[in-house]
Amino acid sequence: MSTVLDIIKGETLDPPARVTAVMDAIRARHTDRVQAMVYYGSSLRELDNSEKMLDFYVLVDSYRKTHGTGPRALINRLIPPAVYYLERENEDGTLSTCKYSILSLSEFERRCSSKAFLSQVWGRFSQPCAVLWSKEETVLDRVWAGRVKAVETMAAETAPLLEGRATAAVFWGRGFYESYQTELRPESSTGRAEEIVARFAERYEAITTALYGAPDENGNYEIPQKPIGKAKRRWFLRRLLGKPAAAIRVLLGAATFDGGIDYVARKVENHSGVKLDPTPAQRRHPVLHSPFLFWKLWRKGAFRAN
Repeated sequence: MSTVLDIIKGETLDPPARVTAVMDAIRARHTDRVQAMVYYGSSLRELDNSEKMLDFYVLVDSYRKTHGTGPRALINRLIPPAVYYLERENEDGTLSTCKYSILSLSEFERRCSSKAFLSQVWGRFSQPCAVLWSKEETVLDRVWAGRVKAVETMAAETAPLLEGRATAAVFWGRGFYESYQTELRPESSTGRAEEIVARFAERYEAITTALYGAPDENGNYEIPQKPIGKAKRRWFLRRLLGKPAAAIRVLLGAATFDGGIDYVARKVENHSGVKLDPTPAQRRHPVLHSPFLFWKLWRKGAFRAN
């Protein structure tokens, strides 16, 4: 029987040239501070679609050395991750767009574990992704170990919500549904969770077997039980805190690239249906105006749970 680590290590891919070129551009922007690059998101599942925005987590050794002496390093430490945007024209004339999040390697390890209350990182990295580059073997081992912790944390936070026995599809579908409820997302949390699990059904069967042993003849696993009340309260608090935290990160990210506030407005409208029309002053000084914009979006209901 494979271990969770075996399954994680097996998640590899050979990226197209356009993806490698974007990775090289990110590393050039942040020099030798980059320790590893983890590729995730919908473009991971549609590598041949050049119109899909690329999503990376870029793990660094130091926020100060990555961002310099300005406020960005402090913001990245206080409200991680920092979100950046990059565009690159390919040799065939197409345009590759990329959104990447900067997180320190040590913070990645912490947020993949039960030490992190919000599911943003351990929820994301319990799903399929691929380490496309690492500075050295020891860094790669740390990223793999973090991802194993992410799987274990997601499982531990999901298990109390079930009645002791469940299929892999039901188990992971429930966990991702709860996690998506804490985020800004354009689609139905239920539909997205079901799609993710169905697309990688064999993976989740293998992981559930690695965690809980073989299923019975009906495909049900014996799930260890803990008090359900505490688990429900924890997920409720994550919903209360998760969306405002995500909104703050998005608004702060508006300062990292030209046209950032308009990117934020499109993202919030797509994810919540709430329209924001930034003024010229807000476009010039997005960070200065971010508290007002956040309050305006909150009043309009952009961060309410689905």
